[in-house]
Amino acid sequence: MDDLAEKLGCSKKTLYVYYKNRADLVSKVITQDMDDHYDDIQSIIDQNLNPIDEFFSLNQVDLKKIKTIHPSAQYDLKKYYPEAWKVFDLVIKQRGFDLTLNNLKKGIDCGFYRSEINPEIMARILSEKLELIFNGDLFQSHLISFPQVYQELMTHYMLGVVSKKGRTYFLNHHSNIFLNHE
Repeated sequence: MDDLAEKLGCSKKTLYVYYKNRADLVSKVITQDMDDHYDDIQSIIDQNLNPIDEFFSLNQVDLKKIKTIHPSAQYDLKKYYPEAWKVFDLVIKQRGFDLTLNNLKKGIDCGFYRSEINPEIMARILSEKLELIFNGDLFQSHLISFPQVYQELMTHYMLGVVSKKGRTYFLNHHSNIFLNHE
């Protein structure tokens, strides 16, 4: 808090007017960041795109966010701020589940996704993607980047849920960008 107060050009006492303690500060910063990210997501949903374009656009927003996250952030948050982590984890997973479920149902209705998939199961699986992507035991950040893991996971997922019509659309419109691991 001393360092933060110094960088902000205020006293530590002033910080405590707005934040109870460091954990409160971390929690509020994370909540604000999640809300900002969700606003970006909502602007895509509001465009009422076809389900594949929506999926692609949502993943570009997520990928942009992932590129800003330090590899140790998840570990540090879990270890040092477990209450903030619980809130973050629950909100992210629930929002991810809701967004994915809506996208899957829309895709099935439009014929872009296979009708035989179980949207609830697939949405639940995908809502756990951050746990997998940021698993340092599986993917060491010095060997492979988190965005690369994310893109590979999303490509695999998408190619598993699309119908023949959806596969053609996906490959014709997004494969040159989405499958490229820059």
